[in-house]
Amino acid sequence: MSCFLAGALFFAVYNRWIVFLYPSYVGQMKQAAGNMKFAKKDVMLTYWHKRKWHKEKINLLWSIDTSENLLYLLRSWLNLLDEDNVMKKKVGLQAVLLSASGQQAYLSFDRHPFGKEDSTYQKLMWIEGLLRTVCENDIKLQSVYFLVHHHIMEDYHLDFSNPWPVYGFLTQ
Repeated sequence: MSCFLAGALFFAVYNRWIVFLYPSYVGQMKQAAGNMKFAKKDVMLTYWHKRKWHKEKINLLWSIDTSENLLYLLRSWLNLLDEDNVMKKKVGLQAVLLSASGQQAYLSFDRHPFGKEDSTYQKLMWIEGLLRTVCENDIKLQSVYFLVHHHIMEDYHLDFSNPWPVYGFLTQ
């Protein structure tokens, strides 16, 4: 009978039906949760569609980590573009990495955001919308690299081997 109970207890712990937390682990969890400061923030998403600029305000959880904020901001921006049928295919943002200085961001997408039939103008407006979204939400960056599956994005019309300035290329 004791072997049966020990086996049942092991099975429940293994499947995480029963969780044992050690006091030192609970203290570490509380300390980690205390270090993570989140606040709700209204952010502005900007994109080009049907020959004019559109802006939408949404709420996001904002933390002290710039790369995490940028990841959530641009994922929300890409979801908005998908909802409004701005893009022909759904594009996701895999990862956001910051340089050691924190002045450059590397944005890695899961697929190429542009179609073969897209004009250079459409591509530039898509990039400008992304850069405006970053700039308008006070993310302190100077430039952005565009990657696909962690490799430099390749395009016949545009050069992605150099970083794009966050302030964009259109005068406001």
